[in-house]
Amino acid sequence: MAESKTEAVLSALSDRVVIILVEPQHPGNVGAAARAMKNMGLGRLTIVKPPAWDPETARWMAPGCDDLLARIRIVATVDEALQGVTYAVASTARHRKQGQPVLEPSDLVRQIYDSERERVTGILFGREDFGLSTADVSRCAALVRIPTPEHASLNLGQAVLLLSHSLFEGARARGHQAGGRTLGGSRGTTSTAAVSRASERDETADLPAVEPAIDEIVSLLRRVGYLRGATPEKVALTARQALQQAQITRRHTEALRGMVSRIEWALDHPGLDWEKTAKR
Repeated sequence: MAESKTEAVLSALSDRVVIILVEPQHPGNVGAAARAMKNMGLGRLTIVKPPAWDPETARWMAPGCDDLLARIRIVATVDEALQGVTYAVASTARHRKQGQPVLEPSDLVRQIYDSERERVTGILFGREDFGLSTADVSRCAALVRIPTPEHASLNLGQAVLLLSHSLFEGARARGHQAGGRTLGGSRGTTSTAAVSRASERDETADLPAVEPAIDEIVSLLRRVGYLRGATPEKVALTARQALQQAQITRRHTEALRGMVSRIEWALDHPGLDWEKTAKR
């Protein structure tokens, strides 16, 4: 069965992008990178020759990412890290003289998702103190640079997050739907997508549903003397235009009518406190 467009996008995001951290100095930064990847739907992380690898420190920085951390490939050389990779990009803010094209994240997104050829892209990130070596950069066909206004010194986890987010937004632009955040920690089963899903009350109210609110507004304004200088029809038209222009929802229509009703009650019961009366 042919792969659907959405399935191809998901595969490109989770299976055909490899984040490669070359000699990361701090296990916490590996955990931060894994956390960024997990949030944005990426699933393949390789680390090259980490000098002080501590899985527990990485795990502390990546709550809920045990599955991704368990799949980390640890290799001794960049050559090993590039096994299975068909297109390599070096993430660097420094100017290089090898002559590779310099991409912005949006350019990289287009290359990953819109290429006619299905390829595995490896994105290399260098050491926290001096980045990628010239030899490592020379293994890559292109450079990717995260634009900044002046200062260009991102933390390793931050750089991975920004590029991962660009890739995720590229997937969304091509049909992938955000699934939402899992509630209740790593053992949660409910997603924010389900919690925040709009109900019918959040749809724009049709005009017959709005009209009673307009009648009640006009009635209230008549009671407080607002119509002395204007006809009820003109006031109703103004309210009607405002509510239609606002594309008021059913929920907000109900809330508006409730507000008017409460004001009407206050006018009918001068001197009484609604809250005290309601508690009786």
